[in-house]
Amino acid sequence: MIKKNNDMNKRRVIKLSASFLIGLVLLSACKKEITTIGNDINPNGLTIITQDTFTVVTSSAIVSDLPTDETSVSLLGAINDPELGTVDCGIVTQLRLSSESPNFGDVSQITIDSVVLSMVYTADDFYGNLTELEFEVLVIGDDLDRDNSEYFANTAVNTVNSDLMLSTASIIKPNPYLNVVIGSDTLDPMLRLNLDPSFGTYLINNADQMGTNDNFLNFFKGLYIRVSNLADLDYEEGMVLYFAMENALSNLTLYYTIDGENKTFTFNINSNCARFNKMDFNRIGYPIEDGISNAESAQEKMYLQSSTIRPEFQFPYLASLQADQRRVINKAELIVPVQDFESSPFKPVSGLFIGRIKTALETSLTYDYPTFNTVAYDDENKEYVFNITRDLQRILSGDIENTGYRLYPINFFGSSIERIIFSGPNANSKARTKLRITYTEY
Repeated sequence: MIKKNNDMNKRRVIKLSASFLIGLVLLSACKKEITTIGNDINPNGLTIITQDTFTVVTSSAIVSDLPTDETSVSLLGAINDPELGTVDCGIVTQLRLSSESPNFGDVSQITIDSVVLSMVYTADDFYGNLTELEFEVLVIGDDLDRDNSEYFANTAVNTVNSDLMLSTASIIKPNPYLNVVIGSDTLDPMLRLNLDPSFGTYLINNADQMGTNDNFLNFFKGLYIRVSNLADLDYEEGMVLYFAMENALSNLTLYYTIDGENKTFTFNINSNCARFNKMDFNRIGYPIEDGISNAESAQEKMYLQSSTIRPEFQFPYLASLQADQRRVINKAELIVPVQDFESSPFKPVSGLFIGRIKTALETSLTYDYPTFNTVAYDDENKEYVFNITRDLQRILSGDIENTGYRLYPINFFGSSIERIIFSGPNANSKARTKLRITYTEY
């Protein structure tokens, strides 16, 4: 059953600090310039040393309850990832009337020509391989409440009917680059799912339930849109499509004929609709399972998958930098290489940002990246380099605690499915995660 929680103070939701939330609205895609702080602390005679052998302890942490309601991007599709396992993404959404109390005329004289569910692609239109998918559309059986409930990737969905898809049109190889022509109009690329005309007849025959949107939502709870051929996908097969469900062209349209005249009626998916991304992950038997549960394996590989898996970094012996000699940090960089394979369809995301761990559930911004500045992926060196100079200076001075760091993708909280595999500090490769510090002794 879909769970509702009206007590907002008792939500089991991944909490962020106030500064983290405020910083979110200032998200920037530019690369942060390396700070010059400490460069002038070098009078004649002082020794400058660069060291990259500091101990780094890595891990991959799963976010068990990932909020996915009303995200700007809706996810639909399935992938069989040989490293991270399978992912099955569906969309659960309400529909609303384009006009209340519609007058269809004599419904006994209506012929349903077609019923089309349209979903407009976002700018980042898909992730994975362009793959033939089998789609299904189901009616949900539980009320959704946008204002008083929170929905998560693992929220259970109760359905009350068989597939609404037209049986001859359920298997589709999406083309996110192809404009759609309807009549004389050329529209943005979209996925158009043809539903069985009998579903349109069912809606028309219940026009008396359409007096108000509240009445309609009480009668018709909403749709669950998903794919049904995940089990048929081989390793590295599959794709997840990205949709803008609040785009005016994302809707359900009835095409019908009455008295020889062609007409349409639209059910909207808009900002008043409760909606969430339903995401199911199976990691059993895949390398990610060992990478999460085995501390030794976590030193060889770390994983990032949207915000469901986050790599974490600890520097347990950082205080030793001050143990036998007074030192000032000139520059500190966390270098995180990526295991990037040219043939893989799962490419690293364009940018990541780093946050300081506060608790198991809370993350704060860093002094070096105070407004969510992101670090761009270095495609030439296959790595991300994070400047954490100001933070480590404050750790050594005792101003902040040495609690460790987490990485996040640009798009997170259930609005993307991109993944990255990082080479850990004990990776069997030349490139390994390391903390490189340039400091001055005095």
